[in-house]
Amino acid sequence: MNDILELKNISKHYGKTKVLENINIKIKNNEFFTILGSSGSGKSTIIRMIGGFAKPTNGEIIFEHNNINEIPIFKRPFNTVFQDYALFPNMNVFNNVGFGLKIKNINKNLIKDKVLEVLSIVGLENFSNRMPQELSGGQQQRVALARAIICEPKVILLDEPLGALDAELRKQMQLFLKEIQKKIKITFIFITHDQEEAIFLSDRIAVLYNHKFEQVGSPKELYYSPQSTYMAKFFGECNLFKCQVVETYNELVTLNSEFGKFKTKTNKELQIGDEVIYGIRPEEISLTNNENENSLELKVKEIDFKGSTSTLNLLSKNSNTNIKLQNISSNISKSLSENSVVYIKFNENTGNIFLK
Repeated sequence: MNDILELKNISKHYGKTKVLENINIKIKNNEFFTILGSSGSGKSTIIRMIGGFAKPTNGEIIFEHNNINEIPIFKRPFNTVFQDYALFPNMNVFNNVGFGLKIKNINKNLIKDKVLEVLSIVGLENFSNRMPQELSGGQQQRVALARAIICEPKVILLDEPLGALDAELRKQMQLFLKEIQKKIKITFIFITHDQEEAIFLSDRIAVLYNHKFEQVGSPKELYYSPQSTYMAKFFGECNLFKCQVVETYNELVTLNSEFGKFKTKTNKELQIGDEVIYGIRPEEISLTNNENENSLELKVKEIDFKGSTSTLNLLSKNSNTNIKLQNISSNISKSLSENSVVYIKFNENTGNIFLK
């Protein structure tokens, strides 16, 4: 896919308050691209600058190889879907959706055909005469999306559009958005603070932290190959603890921790004596039947029963440092109790080493 939009050395300050610093990203044509970050991280500021609602303090917004910093909102081939829908309360669904074409003086018959076509795409073909207040939250969001689609923009900007929906409706709309994006083949730039939502929807994700992008990649890349301890903790659960390098051999390294010694693979160049942070996902740790060369002995602190599977919280023999294991069969965990001694093994192919 070709790049359609680029943010180049973008910074945004409000007076002395720094919001964004040196943002660089290229977004591909027809991509579902998500900007993920905690509240107040500057996600919506990026959307506002792309849409033309705010100007960057420094840097360039480049669309199809042209700088659009000075292009007004109404001349940018983008449409925005907001969390509060922004529907006209005095217009029915048909007129809300067709409004963008009406102000462009498009022929009435063509407007009718386009509105009915777009309402069919979003599954609201039988709701054209309804008023906004007669619709559910999910239906109102579909109307807002239909209004964004109808003018055939090159990019649709979605500023936390599902934030006001309840959990079940939110899941339904996530699936709907994913299907619609593939059907209409338009670039979606989506804003959220919800990691699971970002993983489900996105082709790629940019994680915003401390005024800049901490890491950009596919959901799998961010989950399995985090580039920092922040990413490891923010993007899913991760056990993190201090280790020292005691042996290296090609890609295999032996680490010593308060839990004991274990081997893992890494592509980092490490020296004996290096102090590092080791991270591993809870589901990448397994129980072993007995002690062996690469196993670690711990004791059970707590068992969190979840039906067919359980989560184990384990403690080092010599401290209160905790390790979590997930997706353990409850047939296995039911034989354990508090203070039971267990042996665990790390998947040596999936852990991550972070330099201190």
